[in-house]
Formats: sequence, structure tokens, C-alpha cells
Amino acid sequence: MEPVSNATVYIVDDDAGVREALAWLLRSRRVPCDSFDSAEAFEAMLDERPLPRQPCCLLLDVRMPGMSGLALFDRLAERGLIAAMPVIFLTG
Repeated sequence: MEPVSNATVYIVDDDAGVREALAWLLRSRRVPCDSFDSAEAFEAMLDERPLPRQPCCLLLDVRMPGMSGLALFDRLAERGLIAAMPVIFLTG
């Protein structure tokens, strides 16, 4: 099976160390990724630019200050984005 080279992994985690470690791991495997420090920041990005048509997935922290990962997941589901963007939940 050939790796998907045009896929993007979105990382949403309020812990900078976790965010940076995940981004480093993905980039070391040549997987494009984009990181956000809050659910609100990720949602704002979606409001500014729609998801690309290329494959993508979301690594989402469950517990964050402000909007939780579960609340963001619900909002993404309301917008019909979950089918196009599988979500992997992270928790400490």
C-alpha cells in the first residue's frame, strides 16, 4: 500500500509540548500537518478557509480550556465535516 502523500493531519491540543511532539513525529514521516492551540483557533481556520478536498484527519485533545474537544466534535458534526475528516481523540 502506497502512503498518501497529500494528506493533512490537523492537531488541536492546548499543551504546546504535545502539539510540537506530534507535529515533529508526523513531519519526520513526511506527513503534512497543521497545529492549533485551541478548538476555537481550529474552528476560526475552518471559517476562513474550507477544508481541502485532499484527505485529512484531526488529532483532537478531549480536555482543553474554553471549548472542549468533545464540543468541537459536536460542532463539526453539525457542519457535516466528520465524514470528510475522521477524528482521533487524545486524552492525558
